[in-house]
Amino acid sequence: MPIVVLLFFSVISMYADITHKCANMIIIGIQGESIADDAKLATFIQKNALGGILLFGKNLKTKKQVKKLTSDFQKLHPDTLLIGIDQEGGFVDRLSHIKSIQPFPSAQKVSLMDDNRTQKIYTKMAKTTHELGFNLNFAPSVDLSINPKNRVIVHYQRSFGKDVAHVVHKASIFLDAFAKEDVLCAIKHFPGHGSSTGDSHKGFTDVTHSWQEKELKPFLDLIEMGKVPMIMSAHIFNTHLDQHYPATLSQKTLQQLLRKSMGYHGVIVSDDMQMGAITQNYTLKESISLAINAGVDMLLFGNQIGKPVSATQIVAIMKTLLAEGKITSKQIETANQRIEKLKNTLGH
Repeated sequence: MPIVVLLFFSVISMYADITHKCANMIIIGIQGESIADDAKLATFIQKNALGGILLFGKNLKTKKQVKKLTSDFQKLHPDTLLIGIDQEGGFVDRLSHIKSIQPFPSAQKVSLMDDNRTQKIYTKMAKTTHELGFNLNFAPSVDLSINPKNRVIVHYQRSFGKDVAHVVHKASIFLDAFAKEDVLCAIKHFPGHGSSTGDSHKGFTDVTHSWQEKELKPFLDLIEMGKVPMIMSAHIFNTHLDQHYPATLSQKTLQQLLRKSMGYHGVIVSDDMQMGAITQNYTLKESISLAINAGVDMLLFGNQIGKPVSATQIVAIMKTLLAEGKITSKQIETANQRIEKLKNTLGH
């Protein structure tokens, strides 16, 4: 075969590999109740693979429909597609949108229960999640409920409480139940969202004067216990940690604090990159660049807030950033190594 032809195929292969690796760093929200409602995304997954998808209440109607939806998407992927859900219980209970599934209690209510009752609830939740085809749950929240005026965590009963040991204990029961059912969990929202007054869904959220260092302790304890497959970053701003960027976009918070000081080596996933705290202050290209440079391995786009973005758009931006030298191939490779290591734990 002529050298020119070999070089041509080598370039094509390299291009496809970069596309695949960029795609592997994306988790994206889907639009409908069947794979036909997301035909472009389905084609993208078949051609380029993808890190994962996220389902919300609008995607969930019946057990049969959800099982088919998750199965159809999983079959498209050449390896393993992460199929995620936000299943905390209480106000954040996506499974309750499915007919015949009774609502699960909030973390606040579970915090008042004994361990036997807690274990039964989370075992049932984990089994149901697994049976429906999910292998990733963006829960539990290990934020401390230390600010009674907190709207996003405390008001919606998403915290196990303000006592670190109690929060860690209840979160451990949750994590153990899901691990037994082969469902990965992402604890959230690092470095702690329970002290905030504002809501990062809606805009800039500064916790400089309310955040307490003890908010790191649940994350640290669970990391040291070896129970954390994934951590979700928060979009909160804290000048004590970084004078310029919110946590999701902060090298000081994710690289220096979480990875170096706290010894976390697993996957970091961003909170929804379409939340107001990000989109009102950064362009899509800026936020992707900053997040990857900060140490985020997987970029989450829920497609619930604002205009939906496609995996194709995000990959194109990542390739442009690579070409411009604003992110590096080493960063992409390192993120992929962590993601593949995580995915390889499924089914074992």
